[in-house]
Amino acid sequence: MHDISDRPQAVATPRRARRSTAEIRALILDAARAIFAERGFAGATTRHIAARAEVAEPLIFNNFGSKEALFTEAVTEPFNARFREFLTYSDTLPPDREERSMRFVQALYPFLRHHADLLLAMVKSRGDVDSAAIHGLDDYFTRAVGRVRSQYEEAGLEFDVPPELMVRYGFGMLAGSVLLGDWFFPEGGPDTDVEESVLARLLFKASAPKQV
Repeated sequence: MHDISDRPQAVATPRRARRSTAEIRALILDAARAIFAERGFAGATTRHIAARAEVAEPLIFNNFGSKEALFTEAVTEPFNARFREFLTYSDTLPPDREERSMRFVQALYPFLRHHADLLLAMVKSRGDVDSAAIHGLDDYFTRAVGRVRSQYEEAGLEFDVPPELMVRYGFGMLAGSVLLGDWFFPEGGPDTDVEESVLARLLFKASAPKQV
């Protein structure tokens, strides 16, 4: 007779707790941001995203409907939400150009720095998604240009740099500083407060009126 105590015992696999819909959506969104940043919209597949999120692929379609809708919610909506907040906040900014430049950098640059994956996803998806989806950024540009024009006109000043270009290139400088930071400073960049101060000063200089 064999002693059954010598036989290998089956080990019960612990069951994973059932995850809520909110938890599943959060996992998918986090995975989507990472995959879109790595591969861009065209190179990412829902299979890649599901594998990164450790969920069944059909759950992506159940929760978001399509890859396009997932990209909008994972990548473009955080931008739109931040710019909606900034547009509300910017209405209360003081008229002083130097202080406004610093407030602009402090309001947007940390967000871009902490969400560099969103910037990468947008850059790598250029031409593959509808650029109109980033309507928050367009709203900001339109309102910012209008505000700058009004301030100059009220003060009787002339533009040295057209505001349509000033506003867009100003944002581009912040985004480029995030995306290319490792190239600019391969051995480590300046402290955050120094970095923000320099960026604000550059924006202030760029918005200087024409000397008559």
